Amino acid sequence: MIKLYSDPHCPNSHRTRIVLAEKELPVTTTELDAENLPADFLKLNPYGKLPTVIDRDIIFFESSVVNEYLDERYPHPPLKPGSPADRAQMRLAVLQLERELFPIYAETQNPRKKKDAVKKLSVYMDSMNSFLARQEYFIGEQYTLADVTLAPILWRLTSLGMDTAKWNHLEAYMDRLFERPAFERSLSEFEQMLRDY
Repeated sequence: MIKLYSDPHCPNSHRTRIVLAEKELPVTTTELDAENLPADFLKLNPYGKLPTVIDRDIIFFESSVVNEYLDERYPHPPLKPGSPADRAQMRLAVLQLERELFPIYAETQNPRKKKDAVKKLSVYMDSMNSFLARQEYFIGEQYTLADVTLAPILWRLTSLGMDTAKWNHLEAYMDRLFERPAFERSLSEFEQMLRDY
């Protein structure tokens, strides 16, 4: 049984919950507040990083590392492309999203920076809409870890007051992601409420 320590508010934890749901793996989830981590968790992971996964007594953290491990350890269904070139392209996409998009989203959580961050996010989504006009998923025709990385941020856009209707290609892509049964199973109670907000 896999053990998952997850922050129900955090897009990075959400990414790993999506992978676990896609793989339909048996998992015991413990929800933690990243700002108030218990001492027993910090003994397991002194870095205090969420998500943290324990599988076969081995501890993994950092969402992109955890997700690649889960995909290699439990290869069905595959969440990485088949060719080395496409896998490299997927890893670059994940890295780019982590470096560019995730920091902008983090700024939206700061009340003093939120207005400017939402503007930056809107510009980012403009370019994403153009990019997605040419393909079904982030790396061509296959759902991959790049889509898993992007989905939690896209899910949170409406809770930031953003109207996605102007981005028709992005909206169609979001529908494809959010209609996946695994995505629905991955949502924490907090994340479910975000769309009702």
